[in-house]
Amino acid sequence: MDKISDHLMTETGWELIESNYDPSQSINSGSNFMIGNGFLGYRGTMAEDTHKDYVGCFVTDTWDNADGKWEELCNVPNGLFTQIFVEDTPLSIKQQKPQQFKRRLNFKNGVNSVNYRSILTKDRITVRYHEEKFASLSDYHVIPMKIELTADQDIHLKIIEGIDGKVWNLNGEHLTKYKMDALKNSLYFLANTVEKNQKIVITSHLQLAGMEVAKQQLIKRRNGIFNEIDGYLKKNQPIKIIKYMCVFHSNECSDPLKYAYESNASYDYSEMKKLNEMLWNKKWEKYDIQIPGNIVDETAIRFNTYHSVIATPTHASLPIGARGLSCQAYQGAAFWDQEIFNLPMYLYTDSQIAEKLLKYRYETLNGAKRKAERLGFRGAFYAWISGKTGDELCPDFFFKDVLTDRPIRNHFNDWQIHITPDIVYAYWKYYLITKDEQFLIDYGAEVILESVRFLSTRVVYLPDRKRYELWKIQGPDEYHENVENNAFTNYQTKYAFDIALKVMEMLNKNIPEQLLAVLDRIEMNQREIDLFNDIAEKIYLPSPGKQGVIEQFDGYFGLESLLPVENIKERLIRKDEYYGWPNGVAVYTQAIKQADVIQLITMHPEMFSLQIKQANYDYYEPRTLHFSSLSPSVYAQAAAQIGYVESAMDYFKKSVFIDLKNTNDPVSGGTFIGGIHTAAAGAAWQIVVNGFSGFDVQNDTIYLNPQIPEVWGKLSFSVELRGTRYQMTLNNHFVEVTINDSKHPLMSLSINKYVYELKEGVNRFLIGNVD
Repeated sequence: MDKISDHLMTETGWELIESNYDPSQSINSGSNFMIGNGFLGYRGTMAEDTHKDYVGCFVTDTWDNADGKWEELCNVPNGLFTQIFVEDTPLSIKQQKPQQFKRRLNFKNGVNSVNYRSILTKDRITVRYHEEKFASLSDYHVIPMKIELTADQDIHLKIIEGIDGKVWNLNGEHLTKYKMDALKNSLYFLANTVEKNQKIVITSHLQLAGMEVAKQQLIKRRNGIFNEIDGYLKKNQPIKIIKYMCVFHSNECSDPLKYAYESNASYDYSEMKKLNEMLWNKKWEKYDIQIPGNIVDETAIRFNTYHSVIATPTHASLPIGARGLSCQAYQGAAFWDQEIFNLPMYLYTDSQIAEKLLKYRYETLNGAKRKAERLGFRGAFYAWISGKTGDELCPDFFFKDVLTDRPIRNHFNDWQIHITPDIVYAYWKYYLITKDEQFLIDYGAEVILESVRFLSTRVVYLPDRKRYELWKIQGPDEYHENVENNAFTNYQTKYAFDIALKVMEMLNKNIPEQLLAVLDRIEMNQREIDLFNDIAEKIYLPSPGKQGVIEQFDGYFGLESLLPVENIKERLIRKDEYYGWPNGVAVYTQAIKQADVIQLITMHPEMFSLQIKQANYDYYEPRTLHFSSLSPSVYAQAAAQIGYVESAMDYFKKSVFIDLKNTNDPVSGGTFIGGIHTAAAGAAWQIVVNGFSGFDVQNDTIYLNPQIPEVWGKLSFSVELRGTRYQMTLNNHFVEVTINDSKHPLMSLSINKYVYELKEGVNRFLIGNVD
């Protein structure tokens, strides 16, 4: 086996294996080995585990506010709970040290499994235990689980199985008005959410084979309902326990209990498992990246891709949470991460999912308009933290001043405005790749125009400078708030205005009646459009200075340089204090939390020359703390595009191994921020494809500029562009593009400035040196 980290390994590159049970790793292991399908996420715990072991099944579209401050997704009761007693001794890896322990997550079929052997010391009974479960892709409400057990002696066996309603929550108890009972050979648990009174139903259906049952009884407790089954198991006779946990809620259907029981009717574990593998294979055909020369890195990319996929709702237009469905941290809500870090893989591989994610922003447009109006602006100001409605979920206070212990008013929710032009950027990227003009008129045009309407009321015009500026801004570097002319935000804002004008010009030429209908619906007149033109022409863009470096914001160059940047930690009074505005240790220094100007360069590589990219990378890299999981992936892409391959590999490792090596503490300043870093998971694809491969699409041309690390040799991936799938294999010396059964015009291919025409079949090109 190949070693991934101190306690994780792989055999084939398609699985993650943990061979040493360590209860202190329960938070991280539960996240890393979790299963999911975009509707629900079930942590990678074991059937015997309880809320103390961070069991969790987090379900989309169940936002609830139980503590008056934090609105978060519900962790629903655990319908897979199963506790086994052998001769009245609990079979538990916590009480008996397991032998030959192996926890495995199979990326190919989404199956989590646990195997071990346990010797019960009282009678020296050897028990072999196998457990596996997966989140169904064919019926996304269901999690099937199978337990198989054998013993080397005849034994008395007791099984307690059912629905454990005592759950792990971060911010209050979300469920009340419990109703539990048995119905049609299944157990059910019905509850209402505290704030919104949503109904949530969990059913648990049991199939048992191989055990001689002597007695069975139903047990109801305050927070759960269980079957207690007593019986006997013959020596070396396997027992098979199959359970189906099913989850429905009233946000998707009027009678969730009825739907749950109808869903229970025809389950077949083997068939569901086969179908799941087939559906996962279809996903991997689109998303997989192969690095035959490095199985560890290949595994890490697949791990991140797997977690990005299971965090993405495909059943409805709902957000990708910053921790996916691995926990309640970050409220299961969308940040700018969704458009900038998670969406790109889908833009280039699966346009239907990309479309759903963008429709989510259209469906939350009214929430963005309510936020803008509340703050005194027009148009759509998208929430920094966005849930079901698009209204702002980010609270005004969540840090404390280290000197006074008083709450700090942070302005993530009103000064960090770049989320709005970031969404415009994503819509336009989608159009460039798909050329779907109808989607643009049905959804994109209104989002884009309402977004720039907001920006037009947020900019400040300075008559003496004859230009527009942006004041009281917080860029991606969240440690410097209340700044003027953050370069990333200004450039993104200029881009948004340019796109809005381009969209109107294009639609006016091609489908003027439909454009006019949109303009009438949002009451946008020519005077407003003229203002957009004026802002696009006159907005201030910080330009590269003499050394080619773009100043992150006005006055940044005048701040204390403080190199090496890690020395800033020596100024802390307390470990848990906040580094940022208004008086944190980073505020008056050039120390930045995460990529900012470098974020701009990776998102707009066509805007800047290689020399400008190098100058900015060289300047900002030593000043960046990377205290966000988003940051290493951005620097990895930038370094690869510049040609700093060794640095790119260093940042690649920091990004894709964040969860595998547990490099980030799950608790910060008393706040739980654990779980899967979903943006880093989504960005793994970008690092390889947009970074090391230099892949980009402009107009009707695919661009490649390979900077493949020597330790990889070569890599393969596929993209789908306008209905045609392009399978690519490349290293630094050749590119091979395979196209089969295309019914659409093919794109051209540009490799290091040489342009080639592509044909059906296999296209091979040698990479020459280009001055």
